[in-house]
Formats: sequence, structure tokens, C-alpha cells
Amino acid sequence: MWYNRSMFRKLSRNIFLPIFLISLALILFVDVLSAVMIAKTLKSAFVSVGQSRVVRALDSSELYINSVSASTYNLSQSGILIRELEEDGGASLTSLLDNTCNYSLKMNGVCAYSAGGKVYTSSGISAVPSLEELKGCEGISAFLEGEADSFISFRTAHIADIYANVSYPDKMGVVTCCQRVRGEGGETVGYIFADVLPSNLYDLLLEREQFGEAEVFITFGEEYFDYGGNAAHADLLSGGHSGYFKYEAAADDGLFSLTVFESTAPYSRTLALLIGVLLAVSAVLAVMAFFAAMGTAKSVKKRLDRLAEKMNAQELPSLPPADMGGPSSAEGQTECTDIH
Repeated sequence: MWYNRSMFRKLSRNIFLPIFLISLALILFVDVLSAVMIAKTLKSAFVSVGQSRVVRALDSSELYINSVSASTYNLSQSGILIRELEEDGGASLTSLLDNTCNYSLKMNGVCAYSAGGKVYTSSGISAVPSLEELKGCEGISAFLEGEADSFISFRTAHIADIYANVSYPDKMGVVTCCQRVRGEGGETVGYIFADVLPSNLYDLLLEREQFGEAEVFITFGEEYFDYGGNAAHADLLSGGHSGYFKYEAAADDGLFSLTVFESTAPYSRTLALLIGVLLAVSAVLAVMAFFAAMGTAKSVKKRLDRLAEKMNAQELPSLPPADMGGPSSAEGQTECTDIH
């Protein structure tokens, strides 16, 4: 047999390896590119959805507060309230203030102050600050001394000690819708302060938007309302939020903002799942590339083997013996012998 079988085996390997390695390199390249694109796209989707939820939550908070403001305005138009604040007669306004709270279902307490400083409160709220104490809050002080009809206060100081007959810590804060009460001549006869506990807003946000693995802060200026242990994560507000997506939305009037730090764990789990699926598909493709390369190499080798067998089976002319000149040499030796 004139051809070398080992030569064809080497040729088979030389065909298999390039095909398989190139296929594997392409699969790895596509994997890396796909993983980067998946990570960016998924993160963009998470951030977009999260930001939309925070904006909706802020809108809900503003609607809540505006509803309370509307109720305080309606109360300021009550003739009974106006007459009592004008006269400072000492009559009780508890029933009227309670009706406002019950109608709104959004107020935790309502206080009315006459221009002279007399205080009227709804049920369940007590130890309320006086007008002089409230002037310790810069925004409320400007409201009392100015001519604006309404003002919304966000504060963690000068708060009533008791709400719903339960002691209330100042650090929990309060949102107060302040409304000026004017007499028939337009003069100021008193003020209404409707208090909303931030816990109402937090509960609303968490229930509607389902901020499960998140830390939520209602912030105003450099402060925030304490709720649900978010104080333990207050460092997030100062910039260190590794492991969280940060979403923020500010009210149109700039009075407050909603800041949410949502854990990246759901994003990481989803990304890991998608990458796992990608790798599984790539593994299947790699196996298919292996067998495809192997099949191609075997096919080429088989064709070459058949071709060689056909060529080997053909009649080839015999080659002359390598020692054709031998007899002449022998005869020459004989003749030499005879002569001798």
C-alpha cells in the first residue's frame, strides 16, 4: 500500500480542531457580548420601572396632602368656626373639628387657634404647641407673620405630644396643612393646623407600590421622617448606597421629596437566571459544534480513504530489479578466469 494512513489521521485532526475552536471562540464571543447587553438592558428596565413607581408614589403623597389642604380650606369657611375665633367665647369646637377629621379620613388631628392664641383641638390630640412655640419653626413663623392663606409644614419639632391618645415622639415628625381663617372683613381671626402623621404616607406608598426590599425616606431639606427602621439606613442618604438602586422624585413646589433605595437583589437574581439560560444554550451549541466538526473531519477522511483504496487497486507497472547489471559482471569475471 503506497499511502500512509497516519497522514490522513493527522489531516482529520487538522480539520476538526480549527472548526471546533473557531466555533467555540464565536460562541464565547457571542456569550460575552450577550451578557453585557443583557446586564445593561435589564438594569435599564429595573431603573426605569423603579423610577416610575417612585414618581407615582410621590404623586399619591401630593394628592393625599392636597386633599387635607382642601379640607382645611373648607373648614376655614365655616361660620361657626369664624364666629368662635372672632369672639374667643370659650365654646367647644371639638365636634366640628372631629367631623372634619372623620370626613377626610386623612387627618390625625386638627387644631384651631384664635388670633389671640386660644387653642381648640379635635379628640385624641393634646399637649399641642402654642402659637408662640410654633413660631420656632421658620416656615410657620413666616406664615403667621405674612399674608399667605395657606402653608404646608414638614417638621420634626414643636409637635403635639399625644395623637389618638398615644404618646408621639418628635423624631417621627408631622406634616401640617396650615390655613389662615379670615373674618367677613378679610382680617385674620385665627388659624387651622391639620396634622398628618408621616406614617400614613409611608403606609400608602408601601401598600400601593410594594417597595418590598427597599428603604423609603420622605425627605425635606436635610431631614427625613423616621419610619420602619429607616433610621438604621440613613447613611444611604449621604451617598453610600452600594447594593441599592436609588430613585428620587421631588414635589413640584419643592417642599419635600421621596427617596427610595431598592435592593439590587431582585435584579441580581434575574440577571443570574438569564445568564444561566445563556450558558446552558451555549453549552448545547458547543456540544453541537464538537460533533459537527468531528463529523466534517470524518467525512473528509473517509472520502480520502476511498480515493486511496481505488488508486491502490489499480495495476501499476513493475519496476525493473535493482541488480539488472549483475550477470554481465559475472560473465566478465569468468572470461577473465579463462584467460588466466
